[in-house]
Amino acid sequence: MRGSEVIPLRLKVFDTLCVLVENAGRLVTKQELLDAVWPDAVIEENNLNHNVSVLRKALGEKATGQQYIETVPRVGYRFVAGVEVVELAAAAPAIDVDQAVVEATASRPARRHSTVLALLAVPAVIVAVAASIYLVRYGTSGQRAVLTGKNSVLIADFENTTGDAVFDGTLRQAVAVQLGQTPFLNIVSEERVRETLRYMERSPDERVTRDLAREIALRQGVEALLLGSIASLGRNYVISLEAVSAASGDTVAREQIEAESREKVLARLGEATKRLREGLGESLASIERFSAPIEQATTSSLEAFKAYDLGRRKHYGGQYFEAIPLYRRAVDLDPNFAIAYAALGITYALAREYELAAQFSRRAFELRERVSERERLYIAARYYMDVLNDGDRAIEAQELWKQTYPRDFAPRTNLSARYAAIGRYKEALEEAREGVRLNPDAGVAYAGVAHVSICIGKSQEAKAAIEQARARKLDPPYSRYMLYGIAMLQGDTAAMQQQVDGVAGTPAEPAMLAMQSVTSVSAGRVREARNLTERAIELAKEHRLNEGAGAYSAGDALWEAAYGNCREAKQAAARTLALSHGRHALSWSALALAICGDSIAAQKVVDEMVRRYPEDSFFKSAWLPMVRAALSLHRGDPASAVEHLQGAARVELGTNAALWPAYFRGLAYLNQGADDLATIEFQKILDNKGVLVPWDFSPAGMTLYPLAYLGQARAAAHSGDVGASRLAYEALLKLWQNADTDLAIVRTARREYQQRPVDRAAGH
Repeated sequence: MRGSEVIPLRLKVFDTLCVLVENAGRLVTKQELLDAVWPDAVIEENNLNHNVSVLRKALGEKATGQQYIETVPRVGYRFVAGVEVVELAAAAPAIDVDQAVVEATASRPARRHSTVLALLAVPAVIVAVAASIYLVRYGTSGQRAVLTGKNSVLIADFENTTGDAVFDGTLRQAVAVQLGQTPFLNIVSEERVRETLRYMERSPDERVTRDLAREIALRQGVEALLLGSIASLGRNYVISLEAVSAASGDTVAREQIEAESREKVLARLGEATKRLREGLGESLASIERFSAPIEQATTSSLEAFKAYDLGRRKHYGGQYFEAIPLYRRAVDLDPNFAIAYAALGITYALAREYELAAQFSRRAFELRERVSERERLYIAARYYMDVLNDGDRAIEAQELWKQTYPRDFAPRTNLSARYAAIGRYKEALEEAREGVRLNPDAGVAYAGVAHVSICIGKSQEAKAAIEQARARKLDPPYSRYMLYGIAMLQGDTAAMQQQVDGVAGTPAEPAMLAMQSVTSVSAGRVREARNLTERAIELAKEHRLNEGAGAYSAGDALWEAAYGNCREAKQAAARTLALSHGRHALSWSALALAICGDSIAAQKVVDEMVRRYPEDSFFKSAWLPMVRAALSLHRGDPASAVEHLQGAARVELGTNAALWPAYFRGLAYLNQGADDLATIEFQKILDNKGVLVPWDFSPAGMTLYPLAYLGQARAAAHSGDVGASRLAYEALLKLWQNADTDLAIVRTARREYQQRPVDRAAGH
């Protein structure tokens, strides 16, 4: 400062001044200065000469003057002005009162007096401060202003004047990753920003400038903005960060740092962001715990980060398939880019390419020590699901994530899906609704509410959740599939066709065709179902979704077997294994072959499943016992079937794998003459029709609905309950009123109904 005038200096120029002032009166060699000001870089001497020249101008010296800084040719520099350490009492209001100052003055003519105030800590720690970052905090009335930890922060796009497009979007996302490590701050998600832009009828890809960021913040009730800029200075880059109040525009904290090269930008940005967290009021203990270096938590490659950022934009825009090549480019550029592998895992899972999802989630897990705490929890959860297929451990990881980062909506929506999958619907709905509350602009949160509502038979609530999201210009994932399922439950063929038309020509069309196939199967229209499955498989192959094609084929094999069409089931299983050896292809094919009694072929597929996926806990605990139970039933050994199914007691209840154990137990009890127990098992299926809606891409579940009626009718007939038997047969034949007349199971059911004992009490 000169009087009340603030003299701005670039970071490295200021650092140079700090070193000289600390060593006032002593010759500081050029090498000492280079080591102190640029500790992590090899810098040419002319950079130092330039800094000294800038300092002389700032101090008011002439080019040849040495009133403040004396040059010792070829050796170094000496600060020759007097230096006095004083305590700042009532000084400039813009400066923290808890800082000390070094006042440097020189003996000059009385008509000209200049005072230089260098903002430093006490002399003992001057070097540490000088080697790091210059920080000035501002408040509304000269008071220090910090965030409380409950405030939300929106990150704007960086102002990039370098002309290098690699910084566009990349630096903003890098700051988001660094700030996102801490539970102290509530960072407005990229998804929420883009959905708000859509709500404002602006492009979701529009640059979020300072003015636009403030408009978004005021709409969303966000308290603070984080603004950034990058400019080139010769070979160096100057990076600035500024946190401002969204309401007043006042600066809360500011950081500036210089990167010695393009390759150092991400690392230096990480340092500046870490310092900014302290300026925003976060405790040093929290910063120390949640502060993985940005190049470690993400990547040191700007190009890799750029590809990752572009992938995220596609991903959060709902364009999962388009995100995959961008994420793959990111890991090609940096094979140690852990979070990019995790992103590939989730996008391949969304595309139903589960083998690739497992491959990339495993790689992310191997690199998990390189990431921040939040990303480590995310990676662990994906690993437990994609690789181990272990829902319990996935829940543990998500619960820990929720406790560590209580403002994150993501673990809430993930927990909702996992709790629904094991039938804990009350908790699932609570978590889904909390996800909506935490982030009302996240389409996936509304999808969670709709999913659970379908499972518990509340179709109107499911539709309302989807409509609520769409009113905010959101498109919840899988919403068309869910709406198709709801329309199917309600018998609304026009609404079903509307959803079919909505995905025509997109990569989502094959799954919709598979859903239509299952709808036809449950109505007994098997020829129609086979044609739809064929089309689904061919379209999936065209989109290079080979594992999806295999899953649709395996689902075909499973319902063919359940309907007693074993020749067709074996053909479908053979076709499946020619398409894919993914989890669904293998597990469903094994069960289909077991239902048909082909123990040798079924065991061969089981062996391959165990060899390929040795860590898959769900296959071992659920599908393998079902395969063994089906083989026991075919051999006429229902007692062994029931025993095998004890291991499958906790099969996932919120998916289309859901009630197969109940179905097999029902068959076993029926064969044992335990009609009451059989009726209970079949009723479980009828009570959970919403669970069996095929929107979750397991295209065999609805097969069980008519078969449960058939099982109940037979159990009631065996026990002599003629009225109950009649009602069950009539409900079944109503479902099959337009069924293929040549379908064996349909002919059998009609014959049994016609030959049933007369229900005299009902007059039949």
